[in-house]
Amino acid sequence: MSIVEKAAEKLKALRPEPQVLPPIAPESDTISPHLAPTVERSQERGRAAGQPTEAAPLWHVDQMSLERMGFLPANGDRDGRLADEMRRIKRPLLANMSRKGVKALAHAERIVVTSAGPGEGKSFTAVNLALSLARERDLEVLLVDGDIAKSNVTRAFGLDGWPGLMDVLADERRQPAEVIVRTDVPNLLVVPTGERHPLVGELFGSRRMETVLEVFGGRNGRRLVVFDSSPLLATSESQVLASHMGQVVVVVAAGRTRQQALNSSLQSLNDSQYVGLILNMSRLPASENHYDSGYDY
Repeated sequence: MSIVEKAAEKLKALRPEPQVLPPIAPESDTISPHLAPTVERSQERGRAAGQPTEAAPLWHVDQMSLERMGFLPANGDRDGRLADEMRRIKRPLLANMSRKGVKALAHAERIVVTSAGPGEGKSFTAVNLALSLARERDLEVLLVDGDIAKSNVTRAFGLDGWPGLMDVLADERRQPAEVIVRTDVPNLLVVPTGERHPLVGELFGSRRMETVLEVFGGRNGRRLVVFDSSPLLATSESQVLASHMGQVVVVVAAGRTRQQALNSSLQSLNDSQYVGLILNMSRLPASENHYDSGYDY
């Protein structure tokens, strides 16, 4: 063996063995980083840590967008007559929650806003009622879009395509807290509709629904859950949803809602619930307007 060959053998003996690296485990996130926006990925990570609403970035509520969509008055009267009317509307609801109302109610912290038919202002009322309730210092409000067909609240808050109510009802592996979105409006949280499902009524009437409602209600006793529902006579699931609620707010459009339709809607409700009627679209002057009319049925 030549001198060169001997030197090559020595160098080979001194060279360290190559290391075999273990395979990289796939990420546990179900959302692909290149598909989901940064804010959404951050929220999903926060939710996986067990703190879905507190750890996630706050969702911005665009007041101008709400105005353009007709959910807020465009004339700058947010703190004027509408705000005053909403204060009077919410008082009996708050009294019932604190057991100072006319009678003790089961699940008084659950409020559904509905109407007899479409186009009577229920979504407008639900949004503004939730905003008004969120101004209470000792409460937080969870606004849930339960009108699966229209999803007006979901669109108004820019939450189209987000997981929501239907996702946690259809898939029991999902945690209900995962779909709660904390907004930059103090004390206001929102749950969008989520992906549509052909068995809405069946899911609303399931045992899973009650489990989801328990989580939505929180554990601190200071959260009000406000549902925007489809009209009582327009879909079958609206009556099923209302059966889970302790308080029902029925919006009546002045000069539009027929008395027979209103009577049929009221007869579909439970006698043990508190039912308040709101007269909307009234042309009466402010001193005579009974927009805040609420009473037991």
